[in-house]
Amino acid sequence: MRFINFIYKNIIKLSFIITLIFSFSSNAETILVSNEGSDNITIIDLKTYEVIATIDSGNRPRDMHYVSSSNSLLVAASEDDTINIIDMNTFKITGNLETGDDPEIFDISPNGKIAVVSNEDDNAATVIDITSGKIIRVIEDVGIEPEGVNFSPDGQLVYITSEGTNTVLIIDPWEGKVIEEILVGNRPRRGAFTKNGQEYWVTNELGGTVSVIDTNSFKVIHNIKFEKKGIRSTEITPVDFAMSNDGSLAYITLGRSKHVAVVQTKNYDVIDYILAGSRVWGAAISSDDKTLIVTNGNSDDISIIDTDKRASIKSIAVGRTPHTVRIID
Repeated sequence: MRFINFIYKNIIKLSFIITLIFSFSSNAETILVSNEGSDNITIIDLKTYEVIATIDSGNRPRDMHYVSSSNSLLVAASEDDTINIIDMNTFKITGNLETGDDPEIFDISPNGKIAVVSNEDDNAATVIDITSGKIIRVIEDVGIEPEGVNFSPDGQLVYITSEGTNTVLIIDPWEGKVIEEILVGNRPRRGAFTKNGQEYWVTNELGGTVSVIDTNSFKVIHNIKFEKKGIRSTEITPVDFAMSNDGSLAYITLGRSKHVAVVQTKNYDVIDYILAGSRVWGAAISSDDKTLIVTNGNSDDISIIDTDKRASIKSIAVGRTPHTVRIID
């Protein structure tokens, strides 16, 4: 009987491993969370919300991007001054991209040829060749404490938020030039394009607002303010975006307020606030616009939000201080 039980238990384990390997080889629906406090990545099944793996990364993993063509995950390991390349078939680091000092946020060009990363301590942006993993050039003086990085939809320009100068720097990464600098609110964090690239939205963490920039004139054309009864204005600290795939809604994490704002992109109206966890930070939305995932840095978990109900339906414990969330679906 003991022998039979031993065989049975090991068959179950083997079946689980085979299922896990197959799920990633077929790009199953998956949630990926970087945990900067525990130096690892949590992998969660998007359908069952079960944690299916925890994989090691470099030190202080932050921003991430999934590359479907190679089934790999690129992870900024800030304290290692590199971007890890993780093979999602084996969950192992197979290489690194050179980044310069303290990479935090990065973006990949639409053609997949280059990445641009913000180097907060050096007040610079580093342009990296994806194929060789080598630095092409360093663009200096992109504001003090640069953070958010976004390629324009046509791939020609990169918008970088500068926390210390309260500006957005627009650069040409191909030529290595600073094109424009735009004054926004207090401590800009992240950005996102809307309306087919006609507008660029910027969260101002300490200003408690979002600045809307016209990408043709490079002018701020609107400022979105947030107010909710029972929450002090100093607790409303906007950080990250998840734009609905149909372009109609922006979901904006509000940091210390423990809420996510829902904003209509057509008229900038704030139509709802959704309760999440403590220090709600990163955000990602599923391709069907039905599920919003946000990271809660102070409660070491993520919130699963039903966008139809506009309510959090589940929290899932991850690693320490979750930073970025991505969805593969």
